[in-house]
Amino acid sequence: GVASVPVANNQIQFNPFEPEHVMETVEYCMQHNITITAYSPLGGLMDRDKAFANELLSKISVQYQKTTSQVMLRWAIQRGFAVIPGTGNPNHQQENLHGVYEFELSKDDMDLINELKYTAQGFTHLDTRNAD
Repeated sequence: GVASVPVANNQIQFNPFEPEHVMETVEYCMQHNITITAYSPLGGLMDRDKAFANELLSKISVQYQKTTSQVMLRWAIQRGFAVIPGTGNPNHQQENLHGVYEFELSKDDMDLINELKYTAQGFTHLDTRNAD
């Protein structure tokens, strides 16, 4: 049968390059007090290298003296998500764990990163609202 316990958490792929329709899921979860755990918060296997080469993320990383990974994780955390970046590299694990709570992105930088789904080129999951 169907469980009577409400859903408490939704684990979804989420990073700055996800299409707009993913935001419908995010909004639904927020309206129903369902927390979100973001997997592939650094772009996933297909888009990670492109994310790290993104000019805006690189500029913000330099501005805060953080890595691109730390900026992307901080962005998701400030949006209220739990993040589960995957790595088998102990150095990356340390970087992911320690640097993200030592700074806060400004509202302007959060807004710029939020817009990457519309402005960045060459990502697998970009919004297709203007596609033919």
